[in-house]
Amino acid sequence: MDKTFRQKIITYFTGVAKKNRLLKYPSLAGMFVALVFYYIGMHFMTNGKRYASMFFVVVFFMSSCSFSFAVFAERTGFTGAQETYSAIVETSDVSLAVVEPVNPVVEEILEERNVVASEHDENAETFTLDDLLEQHEHDHNVGTYDGIAGDQPEADTEFIFDHSDWRLVLINKQHPIPADYDFKLGTFTSGMRCDERVIEDLLLMMQAAKKDGLNLVVRSPYRTSDHQEDNFNDRIKSYMRQGLSYMEAYKATSRVITVPGCSEHEVGLALDITSDSFIPLQQGFADTKEGEWLEAHSYEYGFILRYPSGKEYITGIDYEPWHFRYVGREAAAIMKDEGLCLEEFWDKYL
Repeated sequence: MDKTFRQKIITYFTGVAKKNRLLKYPSLAGMFVALVFYYIGMHFMTNGKRYASMFFVVVFFMSSCSFSFAVFAERTGFTGAQETYSAIVETSDVSLAVVEPVNPVVEEILEERNVVASEHDENAETFTLDDLLEQHEHDHNVGTYDGIAGDQPEADTEFIFDHSDWRLVLINKQHPIPADYDFKLGTFTSGMRCDERVIEDLLLMMQAAKKDGLNLVVRSPYRTSDHQEDNFNDRIKSYMRQGLSYMEAYKATSRVITVPGCSEHEVGLALDITSDSFIPLQQGFADTKEGEWLEAHSYEYGFILRYPSGKEYITGIDYEPWHFRYVGREAAAIMKDEGLCLEEFWDKYL
């Protein structure tokens, strides 16, 4: 009967040890190493199909998620990313892109998102300036705001920014809300809540718009993590009812709603703002007078358009002309002047 490979290994090294006593221990060590590699090889041969299945599952997941597109584009400097955003699939920690055919059903559904769009609650209550200002004046015993933007940073002033500054905290798909992040909510009797530190500038901005004959409306300000999760899951279910698979629905949802735990709404720094004549959160808001005013003046009060057009390949979120984030006047002025989104600002100044 032919000897097995294992038996041959043992016979060979045993023979060497018997012929030369000086090689006894080196032979035993060599036999041990050879047997270890033998058993490892036999294990993978026996379980090859199982490991192959696990490998393809991991590859499928990595090629179907949308958590890391910004990392890929940023690290590789991929210049064609804007045009091929929907065809690029991201990976979390490596600069690797997998190009896949774009599902026309997914694109058609996303193109129809003007009905109700993006990172918001479809049934969220709206808050006008009068709703907010009346309660704020009552609580703080202040007079009517004059709508003046206040002290603006000088163009030639150089600022040193700190990554620990609460106004500049980076929250996105790659950077979840820090575990130690702390904030206090300011709550109006009307029901609206946001980080209390942004209220003053928010009211100044809304008052300034009103002086220009525009009535801004806040919709979907602070929301809890549970609320964010409900929004995310509801959108997945909605897409699946339209014929998408779970992975397609998940991927499409992550382009218009931030993954729970990664939303600026959850820390009260983000506000969805439209007008009393254009309530829905639609991209058409950009063409309204209020949308144009916010685009031009929000930075004066410390707010930025968080998900601008043309930056989708960096932010990982589709264009949202209603989603404004507070970053402070100094940073907002720089981002406005240099055309930066928050991720780009971090790369350059922090």
